[in-house]
Amino acid sequence: MTRQFPNVADRALALLLMAGGLLGVGLSAVMSARFLRMHWVYGVLFAAFLLLFAWTALAGFRLWRGEPRGWKSATILFAMQVPILTVPGLSYEYYTGLALRLVGGHVDKALTLSLGSNGNFYLDTRIHDWVYGINLFGLVATVYLLTRRRHYSETSTAA
Repeated sequence: MTRQFPNVADRALALLLMAGGLLGVGLSAVMSARFLRMHWVYGVLFAAFLLLFAWTALAGFRLWRGEPRGWKSATILFAMQVPILTVPGLSYEYYTGLALRLVGGHVDKALTLSLGSNGNFYLDTRIHDWVYGINLFGLVATVYLLTRRRHYSETSTAA
C-alpha cells in the first residue's frame, strides 16, 4: 500500500493519538517514580505502558503523514481502546485522546466522556466489582479507519 493522503478526519484521529500518547508517556513516567518506591515489579507495568503510549504517539505521527504503518498501527490502537472490562481479579481499560464510555455493571454513570489518556491493567484479588462496556469513540474510529483503508486499497489498485 502506498502513502495515503490524510483528510481532516484522519488528521483529527492522528492528533488525538499524538496528544494522548505524549500525555500517556509523561503520566507513566511521573507515576512510575512514585510506584517504584513501593515495589520494583511496578516498573515492568509502567515500562509496558510507556512503550504503548510511545507507540501511540508514533502511530499518530505516521497517520498524520499518511504512512501505511501509521494506518495499520492506528487501527490496532483504536481497536485496543474499544473494550472496557472489570471482573473479579482483573481490570482493563486503555484510551488516548478521547473516550466516550458506555458501561454497565457497578458504575455511577452509564455514559461518560473523557479527554486525555488512560492505561489501566490490574491483576488484583481485591477487585470484586463487575464493569463492562465499550469506548464508543474507539469503536467508531476503528470502523472508520478500516473502511477508509479498504476504500483506499480498492481505488489504488483500480488506478
